[in-house]
Amino acid sequence: MFNLDERYRGLPATREQVLALHTSLNTPHVAIPGKQAGPAQAFVVGIRGGQGAAAVFVYLYLAEAADCAVYLSGRRNMSGDEYRDDEGDALAFVESLGFMMDDANWRALDAGQQDEMLKTLPVFFKDPKLVPAVVARAEEKKNVTTTLGRFLAAF
Repeated sequence: MFNLDERYRGLPATREQVLALHTSLNTPHVAIPGKQAGPAQAFVVGIRGGQGAAAVFVYLYLAEAADCAVYLSGRRNMSGDEYRDDEGDALAFVESLGFMMDDANWRALDAGQQDEMLKTLPVFFKDPKLVPAVVARAEEKKNVTTTLGRFLAAF
């Protein structure tokens, strides 16, 4: 059972900490309590923490709202079988929300590809507002507002 955990805004991790990564192939419209409804992207990530503890996270990225929702099972220090069970439960959970998931085959990727994913996928940023597309959109909005203000001031 996965529960929303408001303490998480992102899942920054190193290449070595990521055990598995699944990404959504589609962006269905979802409604998450307390969040603006809209199209979302899903990620299921297995992360190894300190002392070898592992956890499976479900990260839903709401690009239009520059927000996210992070779900976790609450189990830590799992055996290999428990980890695989949680990963399967996480995939079933996001698929029940309408996501079609794809295994990114994290372990089969070379270090350069892994680094690129860590720098570009929203799930690995500390805060969804720091995702490059969100930052670019905010800068574009600022430029449009500035240009409009100058234009109106000319009259």
